Amino acid sequence: MSVAQEAPAVTVSTTDREITAHGGAVLLRETMRAVGLHESVASHLHLKQRARGLSEDAFVASMAESIALGATCLDDLAVARSDEAQTMLRGFAIPPPQTAGAWLRRFTLGHVGQLDKALREVVRRALALSGENRVTLDFDSSYIFSRSKRRQGADRTYKKGYALHPLFCFDAASGACVHARLRRGRAGAPKGMKTFLAEALRRIPAGVEIRARMDAGFYGHPLLTQLEAAGVTYLCGVPLNDAIRACCQGIPEDAWAPCLEKDVGEVAEFSYSMDRGKRSRRFVCKRIARAVGEQLTLDGGAYHYWVCVTNDGRSSVAALESEHRHKALVESGMRELKQNFGMHVLRKHGFMANWAWLLLVCLGHNLCCWTQDLGRLDAGRDGSALRAKRLRYRYLVVPAMLVTSARRLVLKLRADYPFLRLFLAALHRLRELHVPSG
Repeated sequence: MSVAQEAPAVTVSTTDREITAHGGAVLLRETMRAVGLHESVASHLHLKQRARGLSEDAFVASMAESIALGATCLDDLAVARSDEAQTMLRGFAIPPPQTAGAWLRRFTLGHVGQLDKALREVVRRALALSGENRVTLDFDSSYIFSRSKRRQGADRTYKKGYALHPLFCFDAASGACVHARLRRGRAGAPKGMKTFLAEALRRIPAGVEIRARMDAGFYGHPLLTQLEAAGVTYLCGVPLNDAIRACCQGIPEDAWAPCLEKDVGEVAEFSYSMDRGKRSRRFVCKRIARAVGEQLTLDGGAYHYWVCVTNDGRSSVAALESEHRHKALVESGMRELKQNFGMHVLRKHGFMANWAWLLLVCLGHNLCCWTQDLGRLDAGRDGSALRAKRLRYRYLVVPAMLVTSARRLVLKLRADYPFLRLFLAALHRLRELHVPSG
Protein backbone atom coordinates (compact mmCIF):
# COMPACT_ATOMS: atom_id res chain seq x y z
CA MET A 1 0.00 0.00 0.00
CA SER A 2 1.55 3.30 -1.12
CA VAL A 3 1.75 6.24 1.25
CA ALA A 4 1.31 9.80 0.08
CA GLN A 5 4.52 11.79 0.03
CA GLU A 6 4.88 14.01 3.07
CA ALA A 7 4.40 17.69 2.32
CA PRO A 8 7.59 19.76 2.54
CA ALA A 9 8.08 22.20 5.40
CA VAL A 10 7.01 25.72 4.48
CA THR A 11 8.34 28.98 5.86
CA VAL A 12 6.06 32.02 5.56
CA SER A 13 7.62 35.35 4.66
CA THR A 14 6.55 38.71 3.23
CA THR A 15 7.39 40.78 0.17
CA ASP A 16 7.01 44.40 -0.91
CA ARG A 17 6.14 43.49 -4.50
CA GLU A 18 2.64 44.40 -5.69
CA ILE A 19 0.76 41.10 -5.91
CA THR A 20 -2.98 40.69 -6.40
CA ALA A 21 -5.30 37.70 -6.20
CA HIS A 22 -7.90 39.38 -8.43
CA GLY A 23 -6.17 39.97 -11.74
CA GLY A 24 -9.50 39.48 -13.51
CA ALA A 25 -10.88 42.69 -11.97
CA VAL A 26 -9.58 44.49 -15.06
CA LEU A 27 -12.37 42.76 -17.01
CA LEU A 28 -14.99 44.18 -14.64
CA ARG A 29 -13.58 47.69 -14.92
CA GLU A 30 -13.56 47.51 -18.72
CA THR A 31 -17.21 46.43 -18.55
CA MET A 32 -17.97 49.45 -16.32
CA ARG A 33 -16.31 51.71 -18.87
CA ALA A 34 -18.21 50.14 -21.76
CA VAL A 35 -21.62 50.63 -20.14
CA GLY A 36 -20.76 54.13 -18.88
CA LEU A 37 -21.24 53.42 -15.17
CA HIS A 38 -19.07 56.26 -13.84
CA GLU A 39 -20.63 58.88 -16.11
CA SER A 40 -24.22 57.88 -15.31
CA VAL A 41 -23.73 57.77 -11.54
CA ALA A 42 -21.82 61.06 -11.51
CA SER A 43 -24.61 62.71 -13.50
CA HIS A 44 -27.55 61.55 -11.40
CA LEU A 45 -26.52 60.62 -7.85
CA HIS A 46 -25.91 63.62 -5.56
CA LEU A 47 -25.50 62.22 -2.07
CA LYS A 48 -22.35 63.80 -0.68
CA GLN A 49 -22.33 67.28 0.82
CA ARG A 50 -18.56 67.77 0.73
CA ALA A 51 -16.20 67.36 -2.20
CA ARG A 52 -13.39 65.64 -0.29
CA GLY A 53 -13.06 61.86 -0.25
CA LEU A 54 -14.45 59.44 -2.79
CA SER A 55 -17.04 60.67 -5.25
CA GLU A 56 -20.45 59.00 -5.63
CA ASP A 57 -19.41 57.14 -8.76
CA ALA A 58 -16.23 55.89 -7.04
CA PHE A 59 -18.31 54.59 -4.12
CA VAL A 60 -20.74 52.78 -6.42
CA ALA A 61 -18.06 51.37 -8.73
CA SER A 62 -15.77 50.14 -5.95
CA MET A 63 -18.54 48.50 -3.94
CA ALA A 64 -20.08 46.86 -7.04
CA GLU A 65 -16.64 45.58 -8.07
CA SER A 66 -16.06 44.12 -4.60
CA ILE A 67 -19.46 42.40 -4.67
CA ALA A 68 -18.72 40.99 -8.13
CA LEU A 69 -15.41 39.60 -6.80
CA GLY A 70 -17.10 37.86 -3.88
CA ALA A 71 -17.81 40.36 -1.09
CA THR A 72 -21.16 39.50 0.50
CA CYS A 73 -21.23 42.08 3.31
CA LEU A 74 -19.64 45.39 4.25
CA ASP A 75 -16.96 43.73 6.38
CA ASP A 76 -15.60 42.02 3.27
CA LEU A 77 -14.66 45.45 1.88
CA ALA A 78 -11.73 45.49 4.30
CA VAL A 79 -10.15 42.54 2.45
CA ALA A 80 -10.64 44.15 -0.96
CA ARG A 81 -9.33 47.46 0.40
CA SER A 82 -6.03 45.86 1.42
CA ASP A 83 -5.21 44.95 -2.20
CA GLU A 84 -2.75 47.76 -3.06
CA ALA A 85 -2.21 46.49 -6.60
CA GLN A 86 -5.90 46.89 -7.41
CA THR A 87 -5.90 50.33 -5.81
CA MET A 88 -3.16 51.40 -8.22
CA LEU A 89 -4.99 49.88 -11.19
CA ARG A 90 -8.33 51.37 -10.15
CA GLY A 91 -6.98 54.81 -9.34
CA PHE A 92 -8.71 55.03 -5.95
CA ALA A 93 -9.15 52.88 -2.86
CA ILE A 94 -12.23 50.96 -1.79
CA PRO A 95 -13.92 52.65 1.19
CA PRO A 96 -13.54 51.01 4.61
CA PRO A 97 -16.60 49.15 5.95
CA GLN A 98 -17.50 51.87 8.46
CA THR A 99 -17.41 54.59 5.80
CA ALA A 100 -19.44 52.48 3.36
CA GLY A 101 -22.05 51.80 6.05
CA ALA A 102 -22.36 55.50 6.89
CA TRP A 103 -22.66 56.27 3.16
CA LEU A 104 -25.53 53.79 2.77
CA ARG A 105 -27.35 55.17 5.80
CA ARG A 106 -27.46 58.60 4.18
CA PHE A 107 -29.71 57.37 1.37
CA THR A 108 -33.22 58.77 1.23
CA LEU A 109 -36.00 57.86 -1.18
CA GLY A 110 -34.83 60.63 -3.49
CA HIS A 111 -31.25 59.34 -3.50
CA VAL A 112 -32.47 55.80 -4.22
CA GLY A 113 -34.41 57.23 -7.17
CA GLN A 114 -31.27 58.99 -8.41
CA LEU A 115 -29.21 55.80 -8.22
CA ASP A 116 -31.99 53.84 -9.89
CA LYS A 117 -32.13 56.38 -12.72
CA ALA A 118 -28.37 56.08 -13.26
CA LEU A 119 -28.61 52.27 -13.33
CA ARG A 120 -31.48 52.53 -15.82
CA GLU A 121 -29.13 54.23 -18.28
CA VAL A 122 -26.42 51.63 -17.60
CA VAL A 123 -28.80 48.70 -18.25
CA ARG A 124 -30.06 50.29 -21.46
CA ARG A 125 -26.48 50.75 -22.72
CA ALA A 126 -25.56 47.16 -21.86
CA LEU A 127 -28.58 45.84 -23.78
CA ALA A 128 -27.72 48.10 -26.72
CA LEU A 129 -24.14 46.80 -26.78
CA SER A 130 -25.38 43.21 -26.85
CA GLY A 131 -26.92 43.90 -30.27
CA GLU A 132 -30.04 41.85 -29.59
CA ASN A 133 -33.28 42.85 -31.29
CA ARG A 134 -35.44 40.83 -28.90
CA VAL A 135 -35.36 40.54 -25.13
CA THR A 136 -37.32 38.29 -22.76
CA LEU A 137 -38.03 39.73 -19.31
CA ASP A 138 -38.80 37.43 -16.39
CA PHE A 139 -40.61 39.00 -13.43
CA ASP A 140 -40.70 37.52 -9.94
CA SER A 141 -40.46 38.35 -6.25
CA SER A 142 -38.60 36.76 -3.36
CA TYR A 143 -38.63 36.90 0.43
CA ILE A 144 -35.45 37.99 2.21
CA PHE A 145 -35.76 36.92 5.82
CA SER A 146 -34.63 38.95 8.79
CA ARG A 147 -33.71 37.75 12.26
CA SER A 148 -34.98 40.97 13.77
CA LYS A 149 -38.37 42.63 13.52
CA ARG A 150 -36.72 45.98 14.27
CA ARG A 151 -35.49 46.22 10.68
CA GLN A 152 -37.58 48.77 8.82
CA GLY A 153 -40.05 47.09 6.48
CA ALA A 154 -39.49 43.56 7.84
CA ASP A 155 -42.99 42.17 8.40
CA ARG A 156 -44.17 38.77 9.56
CA THR A 157 -45.20 36.69 6.55
CA TYR A 158 -47.13 33.50 5.97
CA LYS A 159 -43.79 31.66 6.03
CA LYS A 160 -43.62 32.28 9.79
CA GLY A 161 -40.75 34.74 9.73
CA TYR A 162 -39.94 38.43 9.35
CA ALA A 163 -38.92 39.35 5.82
CA LEU A 164 -38.60 41.97 3.11
CA HIS A 165 -40.21 41.24 -0.25
CA PRO A 166 -38.40 42.79 -3.27
CA LEU A 167 -39.52 42.67 -6.89
CA PHE A 168 -37.13 41.60 -9.66
CA CYS A 169 -36.96 41.68 -13.44
CA PHE A 170 -34.29 39.58 -15.19
CA ASP A 171 -33.06 39.42 -18.78
CA ALA A 172 -33.56 35.74 -19.63
CA ALA A 173 -30.70 35.64 -22.15
CA SER A 174 -27.82 37.13 -20.16
CA GLY A 175 -29.21 36.54 -16.67
CA ALA A 176 -28.69 40.19 -15.70
CA CYS A 177 -31.11 41.89 -13.32
CA VAL A 178 -32.83 44.58 -15.38
CA HIS A 179 -34.70 46.15 -12.46
CA ALA A 180 -35.19 45.64 -8.71
CA ARG A 181 -37.34 47.32 -6.08
CA LEU A 182 -37.39 46.73 -2.33
CA ARG A 183 -40.81 46.37 -0.66
CA ARG A 184 -42.17 45.64 2.78
CA GLY A 185 -42.55 42.01 3.78
CA ARG A 186 -46.34 42.14 3.85
CA ALA A 187 -46.56 43.34 0.23
CA GLY A 188 -48.30 40.85 -2.04
CA ALA A 189 -46.63 39.65 -5.23
CA PRO A 190 -48.46 42.11 -7.56
CA LYS A 191 -48.14 45.14 -5.23
CA GLY A 192 -46.63 48.04 -7.18
CA MET A 193 -46.32 45.93 -10.32
CA LYS A 194 -47.91 48.59 -12.55
CA THR A 195 -45.19 51.17 -11.98
CA PHE A 196 -42.46 48.52 -11.70
CA LEU A 197 -43.40 47.18 -15.15
CA ALA A 198 -43.38 50.67 -16.65
CA GLU A 199 -39.94 51.36 -15.17
CA ALA A 200 -38.57 48.04 -16.45
CA LEU A 201 -39.83 48.69 -19.98
CA ARG A 202 -38.07 52.08 -20.01
CA ARG A 203 -34.77 50.26 -19.58
CA ILE A 204 -35.08 48.50 -22.93
CA PRO A 205 -33.56 50.26 -25.97
CA ALA A 206 -35.92 51.56 -28.62
CA GLY A 207 -36.76 49.13 -31.40
CA VAL A 208 -36.18 46.00 -29.32
CA GLU A 209 -39.03 43.49 -29.23
CA ILE A 210 -40.05 42.64 -25.67
CA ARG A 211 -41.55 39.46 -24.26
CA ALA A 212 -42.60 39.23 -20.59
CA ARG A 213 -42.98 36.08 -18.50
CA MET A 214 -44.33 35.81 -14.96
CA ASP A 215 -46.01 33.32 -12.65
CA ALA A 216 -49.57 33.12 -11.39
CA GLY A 217 -48.93 35.55 -8.54
CA PHE A 218 -49.05 38.45 -11.03
CA TYR A 219 -52.15 37.27 -12.89
CA GLY A 220 -54.73 40.02 -13.31
CA HIS A 221 -56.68 41.86 -16.00
CA PRO A 222 -55.11 45.33 -15.37
CA LEU A 223 -51.54 44.05 -15.73
CA LEU A 224 -52.30 42.10 -18.92
CA THR A 225 -54.05 45.14 -20.36
CA GLN A 226 -51.00 47.27 -19.56
CA LEU A 227 -48.72 44.81 -21.35
CA GLU A 228 -50.98 44.73 -24.39
CA ALA A 229 -51.15 48.53 -24.53
CA ALA A 230 -47.32 48.66 -24.45
CA GLY A 231 -47.06 46.20 -27.36
CA VAL A 232 -45.44 43.50 -25.22
CA THR A 233 -46.15 39.80 -25.78
CA TYR A 234 -46.48 37.88 -22.53
CA LEU A 235 -46.83 34.51 -20.86
CA CYS A 236 -48.43 34.66 -17.43
CA GLY A 237 -49.34 31.82 -15.10
CA VAL A 238 -52.99 31.45 -14.11
CA PRO A 239 -54.30 30.34 -10.69
CA LEU A 240 -56.69 27.40 -10.87
CA ASN A 241 -60.09 28.63 -9.79
CA ASP A 242 -63.36 26.81 -10.46
CA ALA A 243 -64.03 28.61 -13.76
CA ILE A 244 -60.53 27.91 -15.18
CA ARG A 245 -60.62 24.28 -14.03
CA ALA A 246 -64.02 23.82 -15.70
CA CYS A 247 -62.59 25.16 -18.97
CA CYS A 248 -59.69 22.71 -18.75
CA GLN A 249 -61.98 19.76 -18.12
CA GLY A 250 -64.22 20.83 -21.01
CA ILE A 251 -61.49 20.58 -23.66
CA PRO A 252 -62.26 17.73 -26.12
CA GLU A 253 -59.99 14.70 -25.91
CA ASP A 254 -58.90 15.02 -29.54
CA ALA A 255 -57.60 18.56 -28.88
CA TRP A 256 -54.78 17.42 -26.57
CA ALA A 257 -51.24 17.10 -27.99
CA PRO A 258 -47.99 15.81 -26.42
CA CYS A 259 -45.69 18.23 -24.57
CA LEU A 260 -42.26 19.15 -25.86
CA GLU A 261 -39.16 17.90 -24.00
CA LYS A 262 -41.26 15.87 -21.57
CA ASP A 263 -42.05 12.16 -21.36
CA VAL A 264 -45.48 12.75 -19.83
CA GLY A 265 -48.09 15.44 -20.14
CA GLU A 266 -50.35 16.88 -22.80
CA VAL A 267 -51.21 20.44 -23.83
CA ALA A 268 -54.22 22.15 -25.34
CA GLU A 269 -55.74 25.63 -25.52
CA PHE A 270 -59.04 27.36 -24.87
CA SER A 271 -60.45 30.89 -24.95
CA TYR A 272 -61.64 32.61 -21.81
CA SER A 273 -62.81 36.12 -20.93
CA MET A 274 -61.50 37.63 -17.70
CA ASP A 275 -63.62 40.79 -17.92
CA ARG A 276 -67.13 39.37 -18.32
CA GLY A 277 -67.26 38.85 -22.05
CA LYS A 278 -65.52 42.04 -23.19
CA ARG A 279 -62.44 40.26 -24.52
CA SER A 280 -61.32 36.65 -24.84
CA ARG A 281 -57.69 35.67 -24.38
CA ARG A 282 -55.71 32.59 -25.35
CA PHE A 283 -55.16 30.18 -22.45
CA VAL A 284 -52.69 27.29 -22.65
CA CYS A 285 -53.42 24.26 -20.48
CA LYS A 286 -51.15 21.37 -19.55
CA ARG A 287 -52.36 18.20 -17.88
CA ILE A 288 -50.61 15.20 -16.38
CA ALA A 289 -52.49 12.06 -15.41
CA ARG A 290 -52.45 11.24 -11.73
CA ALA A 291 -50.20 8.35 -10.79
CA VAL A 292 -51.61 4.92 -10.10
CA GLY A 293 -52.75 4.81 -6.50
CA GLU A 294 -52.77 8.61 -6.12
CA GLN A 295 -55.85 10.02 -4.41
CA LEU A 296 -58.36 11.49 -6.87
CA THR A 297 -60.21 14.73 -6.09
CA LEU A 298 -63.71 15.86 -6.89
CA ASP A 299 -62.61 19.13 -8.49
CA GLY A 300 -59.45 17.93 -10.30
CA GLY A 301 -60.60 14.53 -11.51
CA ALA A 302 -57.95 12.23 -12.91
CA TYR A 303 -55.47 14.96 -13.95
CA HIS A 304 -53.21 17.68 -12.59
CA TYR A 305 -53.62 20.95 -14.51
CA TRP A 306 -51.33 23.95 -15.13
CA VAL A 307 -52.53 26.99 -17.08
CA CYS A 308 -50.97 30.15 -18.52
CA VAL A 309 -52.41 33.00 -20.59
CA THR A 310 -50.76 34.68 -23.57
CA ASN A 311 -51.36 37.18 -26.35
CA ASP A 312 -48.99 35.31 -28.69
CA GLY A 313 -51.20 34.02 -31.48
CA ARG A 314 -48.43 32.63 -33.70
CA SER A 315 -46.54 30.10 -31.56
CA SER A 316 -47.82 26.57 -31.09
CA VAL A 317 -49.41 25.48 -27.83
CA ALA A 318 -46.60 23.02 -27.07
CA ALA A 319 -43.93 25.68 -27.70
CA LEU A 320 -45.69 28.17 -25.43
CA GLU A 321 -45.98 25.64 -22.60
CA SER A 322 -42.30 24.75 -22.93
CA GLU A 323 -41.25 28.41 -22.91
CA HIS A 324 -43.31 29.23 -19.84
CA ARG A 325 -41.85 26.23 -18.02
CA HIS A 326 -38.36 27.58 -18.72
CA LYS A 327 -39.32 30.77 -16.90
CA ALA A 328 -38.26 28.90 -13.79
CA LEU A 329 -34.71 29.98 -14.69
CA VAL A 330 -35.52 33.26 -12.95
CA GLU A 331 -35.38 31.32 -9.69
CA SER A 332 -31.71 30.57 -10.30
CA GLY A 333 -31.06 34.29 -10.80
CA MET A 334 -32.54 35.14 -7.41
CA ARG A 335 -30.67 32.22 -5.85
CA GLU A 336 -27.44 33.61 -7.32
CA LEU A 337 -28.12 36.99 -5.73
CA LYS A 338 -28.71 35.40 -2.34
CA GLN A 339 -25.91 32.85 -2.30
CA ASN A 340 -23.09 34.56 -4.19
CA PHE A 341 -23.73 38.30 -4.10
CA GLY A 342 -24.91 39.13 -0.59
CA MET A 343 -28.57 39.88 -1.20
CA HIS A 344 -29.44 37.93 1.94
CA VAL A 345 -27.35 40.40 3.97
CA LEU A 346 -29.90 43.22 4.15
CA ARG A 347 -28.73 43.82 7.72
CA LYS A 348 -28.94 47.59 7.85
CA HIS A 349 -31.84 48.74 10.01
CA GLY A 350 -32.77 51.55 7.63
CA PHE A 351 -35.09 50.62 4.76
CA MET A 352 -33.43 53.00 2.28
CA ALA A 353 -29.95 51.74 3.18
CA ASN A 354 -31.10 48.21 2.44
CA TRP A 355 -32.68 49.36 -0.83
CA ALA A 356 -29.40 51.00 -1.90
CA TRP A 357 -27.50 47.83 -0.94
CA LEU A 358 -29.95 45.77 -3.01
CA LEU A 359 -29.26 47.93 -6.08
CA LEU A 360 -25.50 47.58 -5.56
CA VAL A 361 -25.84 43.80 -5.22
CA CYS A 362 -27.77 43.65 -8.50
CA LEU A 363 -25.13 45.86 -10.14
CA GLY A 364 -22.32 43.54 -8.99
CA HIS A 365 -24.27 40.57 -10.34
CA ASN A 366 -24.85 42.39 -13.63
CA LEU A 367 -21.16 43.17 -14.03
CA CYS A 368 -20.46 39.43 -13.96
CA CYS A 369 -23.25 38.76 -16.48
CA TRP A 370 -22.23 41.60 -18.83
CA THR A 371 -18.54 40.65 -18.66
CA GLN A 372 -19.47 37.16 -19.87
CA ASP A 373 -21.92 38.44 -22.46
CA LEU A 374 -19.95 41.33 -23.95
CA GLY A 375 -16.56 39.61 -23.53
CA ARG A 376 -17.87 36.33 -25.05
CA LEU A 377 -16.45 34.18 -22.27
CA ASP A 378 -18.20 31.03 -23.55
CA ALA A 379 -21.31 32.12 -21.68
CA GLY A 380 -24.21 34.56 -21.82
CA ARG A 381 -25.99 34.70 -25.14
CA ASP A 382 -23.41 32.59 -26.96
CA GLY A 383 -23.35 29.51 -24.77
CA SER A 384 -24.04 28.03 -21.40
CA ALA A 385 -23.96 30.59 -18.62
CA LEU A 386 -21.22 30.46 -16.02
CA ARG A 387 -22.43 30.80 -12.45
CA ALA A 388 -20.66 33.34 -10.29
CA LYS A 389 -18.49 30.81 -8.44
CA ARG A 390 -17.15 29.30 -11.66
CA LEU A 391 -16.70 32.69 -13.35
CA ARG A 392 -14.65 33.92 -10.38
CA TYR A 393 -12.60 30.73 -10.23
CA ARG A 394 -11.76 30.87 -13.93
CA TYR A 395 -11.49 34.54 -14.85
CA LEU A 396 -11.68 36.90 -11.85
CA VAL A 397 -9.68 35.33 -9.01
CA VAL A 398 -6.50 35.18 -11.09
CA PRO A 399 -3.11 35.68 -9.33
CA ALA A 400 -1.05 38.42 -10.95
CA MET A 401 1.88 40.72 -10.28
CA LEU A 402 1.85 44.44 -10.96
CA VAL A 403 5.04 46.04 -12.27
CA THR A 404 5.95 49.41 -13.75
CA SER A 405 7.60 49.57 -17.15
CA ALA A 406 8.28 52.81 -19.06
CA ARG A 407 5.97 54.64 -16.64
CA ARG A 408 3.15 52.25 -17.47
CA LEU A 409 1.46 49.72 -15.22
CA VAL A 410 1.81 46.14 -16.45
CA LEU A 411 -0.25 43.31 -14.98
CA LYS A 412 1.65 40.04 -15.34
CA LEU A 413 -0.23 36.73 -15.35
CA ARG A 414 1.25 33.26 -15.27
CA ALA A 415 2.27 32.05 -18.72
CA ASP A 416 0.63 28.66 -18.03
CA TYR A 417 -2.69 30.16 -16.89
CA PRO A 418 -5.13 27.74 -18.60
CA PHE A 419 -7.65 30.42 -19.67
CA LEU A 420 -5.09 33.03 -20.73
CA ARG A 421 -6.19 33.07 -24.39
CA LEU A 422 -9.88 33.52 -23.53
CA PHE A 423 -9.01 36.10 -20.87
CA LEU A 424 -6.99 38.26 -23.28
CA ALA A 425 -9.60 37.89 -26.03
CA ALA A 426 -12.35 39.05 -23.67
CA LEU A 427 -10.24 41.99 -22.52
CA HIS A 428 -9.62 42.99 -26.12
CA ARG A 429 -13.33 42.80 -27.00
CA LEU A 430 -14.34 44.87 -23.98
CA ARG A 431 -11.74 47.56 -24.73
CA GLU A 432 -13.03 47.91 -28.27
CA LEU A 433 -16.58 48.60 -27.13
CA HIS A 434 -17.68 52.22 -27.22
CA VAL A 435 -20.21 53.72 -24.83
CA PRO A 436 -23.52 54.12 -26.74
CA SER A 437 -24.81 57.67 -26.80
CA GLY A 438 -28.09 58.61 -25.13
